[in-house]
Amino acid sequence: MTLAIAVGDLLVISAEAFDARVGGTTRHRVLIDWPWWEADPDSENTWDGTVAFPRDPDAYDWRTTPWRLEPDPSELETGDPCLVGIPPTEVRVTGIERYDPPADFGFRPRPEYVLEVVPVDLIDDDEAGYVIYLDGAEPIQIERI
Repeated sequence: MTLAIAVGDLLVISAEAFDARVGGTTRHRVLIDWPWWEADPDSENTWDGTVAFPRDPDAYDWRTTPWRLEPDPSELETGDPCLVGIPPTEVRVTGIERYDPPADFGFRPRPEYVLEVVPVDLIDDDEAGYVIYLDGAEPIQIERI
């Protein structure tokens, strides 16, 4: 990806909805078998292959991830197919990090470049926002505006 990005820039991020499967559920979470990462056998950390999302569509935790699920996560059960994607979202870059060596979070590819972003409609919320792994396998589209 060749895109000059700086702290303060406005971006639109998106990702087409992708087929996924519910790997498990709890009372408050839906665990999605993450289609873009694989467990890193050389890692000092373990990763079970899932990414957790709130079951409640009004949960505050939706402010800390750009990903959205279809159907509604409150309806999903273990084994159900679903779609995971990012609707076009305008964000502001609040930080840029480089991990040298690439970060060991238990999955591959190991991230080396990370964008810290906050949706513009939540810019005054100090706890809102998320990171985007620029060299990750997720098919995230990034446009500078």
